[in-house]
Amino acid sequence: MTEPSDRDLMLRLAAGDREALAPLMERHHRRLYRIALGYLRAPDDALDVVQEAFVKAFTHASRWDGAAEVAPWLTRITVNQAIDAYRRRRRRLGREEPLEEEGVPRALVVDEPSPERRTMGREITERISAALRSLPERQRAVFVLRHYEELSLEEIAQALDMSLGTVKSALHRAVARLRERLTAVRT
Repeated sequence: MTEPSDRDLMLRLAAGDREALAPLMERHHRRLYRIALGYLRAPDDALDVVQEAFVKAFTHASRWDGAAEVAPWLTRITVNQAIDAYRRRRRRLGREEPLEEEGVPRALVVDEPSPERRTMGREITERISAALRSLPERQRAVFVLRHYEELSLEEIAQALDMSLGTVKSALHRAVARLRERLTAVRT
C-alpha cells in the first residue's frame, strides 16, 4: 500500500480527520524546524514555532486551497510564525540577543582549533547573527530560505506568496545590507 500524498492528507485534515496530521508532521517537521531555527537562531523558540505552525495548519486546514502545494503552504505558516515569535521576543527583551550555541551540533574534528580561533569564530558568528537580525523581516526570511535552506527563488516566491521579482529584489537588498554591515564591522 502506498503512502497517502500530502494533498490527500490535507483533504482528510480539512474533513476533520485528526489522524492525518501525524504523517504530515513526520514528513515536514525537520525542514520546518531548520527554517525556523535559521530565522530565530534559538532552538527552543524554533521548536515552539514549528508546533504553532502545525496547530495552525490543523485549525485552518479547511482554508487550504486544494490546488496549492502543501509544503509551501506549511513553509509560509512557519515563516509567519517565526516572524511573530521574533517580534514578541524583541518586544519582551527590549534588546537583541546574541546567538546561542547550545544545541548546535559540532563537527567532529581531529584537531581542535586554538582558543584564539574559537574566540574569533564566536565573534564572527555573533556579528553575522547581529547583521541578520538587523534585516527587515521579509528580507531576512528570503535570505534564510535561500542561503540556509537552499530553496530556489521560485520556491521562495511560492512559500512566501511573493512575486519572483519581489523575491529577487528582497534578496539583493538583503545581501547588500549584510555586506555593508559586515564590511563596516571589519574595518
